[in-house]
Amino acid sequence: MTQPDELYHVTTSKKAKAYRHSGYIKSPVRGFTTLMGAMAWAIKTGRKVIYKVKVTSPHKLPDHHNEFGEAWWNDGDSPDFQCVYSGDS
Repeated sequence: MTQPDELYHVTTSKKAKAYRHSGYIKSPVRGFTTLMGAMAWAIKTGRKVIYKVKVTSPHKLPDHHNEFGEAWWNDGDSPDFQCVYSGDS
C-alpha cells in the first residue's frame, strides 16, 4: 500500500480561521486522497473549507472512505497547508 504525501482535509470555517492564526493544523489531521473524496465528505458533513495538506506519517482509516477517495489520518501536526476550496467566499 502506497502512503500519500498529501491529503485533502475538510473543516469548518471556525477551525480554518484557527489554523490560519496558529500556522498549523493540530494532529491528528484526517483527510482524503482526492479532492473529489473531500468534496463528497464536505457535502455529507456540511463543512465548507478544504485544505490540501502535506503529510509525513499517514495511516489509512478503517472507515470514512467513499467512492471518490480513501480516508487517512496523519500522526503529527501539519504546518504545510493550502486552501483549495472555501464555500464562505
